[in-house]
Amino acid sequence: MNIWDLAKQKLVENKQRAAELKQKLDDENGTQSDNYLSEVRRRHESHIIFAGNRKSGKSSFMLNFLERKEDLKDSVGLEYTYARRTRGNVKDIANLWELGGGATVTELLSVPITMKNVEICSLILLLDMTNLDEMWITIEKTVDSVRRLVENLERQDINLQTRLAEKMRLRLEKYDDGSLKMCNPCPIPVTIVASKYDEFQNFESEKRRHLCQFLRFLAYSYGANLMMFSSRMEQFPKLVKNMTSHFAFGTVCPQGYMTDHNKPMFVKCGFDSLESIGIPPASDNFMGASSPFNLWRESFISLWPQKTGTIDIEDTKKQDPMIDPVFKEPNIDNLVEIKRKELKNHIRSKRDREAAEARAADRIAKINVR
Repeated sequence: MNIWDLAKQKLVENKQRAAELKQKLDDENGTQSDNYLSEVRRRHESHIIFAGNRKSGKSSFMLNFLERKEDLKDSVGLEYTYARRTRGNVKDIANLWELGGGATVTELLSVPITMKNVEICSLILLLDMTNLDEMWITIEKTVDSVRRLVENLERQDINLQTRLAEKMRLRLEKYDDGSLKMCNPCPIPVTIVASKYDEFQNFESEKRRHLCQFLRFLAYSYGANLMMFSSRMEQFPKLVKNMTSHFAFGTVCPQGYMTDHNKPMFVKCGFDSLESIGIPPASDNFMGASSPFNLWRESFISLWPQKTGTIDIEDTKKQDPMIDPVFKEPNIDNLVEIKRKELKNHIRSKRDREAAEARAADRIAKINVR
């Protein structure tokens, strides 16, 4: 047998091994309800978007998954990294996008959510439980932005709409028909992560109970998984890794159902119900709400009014990368300083010219009067 025959034999063996591995992964759970999971496992690439409030722990969550220990810094705009794994001859790539800036920069989601990526894209949305005056507006604006981007893509490809609808149906198959009418699921898979559990557990019992109700309803309404997280507690890294690996590499999704407000909540998509969640606090005052979602929104805002587009100037200055030593670039900074001085001189000369023209016009007016 010559070298070419050996190469051909090796190629056949590799193909057969890859096919066996693929079949093994598909049969791992064994039931027909795992069709969506099997489809995820077959892909070699995925895209995961980490979004949420500023300082909600997005970087910590992502580094937990990557098993990296790095000094944390504020994220600016849309940052990118990746993770990879090898199984047999298959190399899987997970593209990880972190959206810094909260709900103010959701337009940047158009970078990862494209016609090519949308079917292998998922959203992990971190909500800071110590920053309740931004929580509802953050999740609603982020999901609405995702929905709008996906709808624009679906208008370009009718078949895409059919495929995404089928995948959504498989994700939500545990919802009964009546429940689905009360929901408005996000078109891509979502996991809501309620962060800073270490501080949340010190809240008053009633506040914890109400907030858990709201989080469960949001997860139910958007067809999302729900979990809690703290970068300061040792019990969460394994759950973070398993949940993110599910979307990144198609591994088995963590199982469980915990809704006790005295413990870290975990609810997998489809395992909760409106009956179990109950009615929103203070709902007697909002019986005129046009939909269940609006009823819950109004109830939430009555307890924790939301910031509507207000920007803290001092906080913005702290976030400005121009004055952040981490982003220091002497050559660029010198050019910026030169341009800034030129702009000041231009503004000063323009003001002087306008003042001189005004004085001249005033003198002419006085002469005409005489």
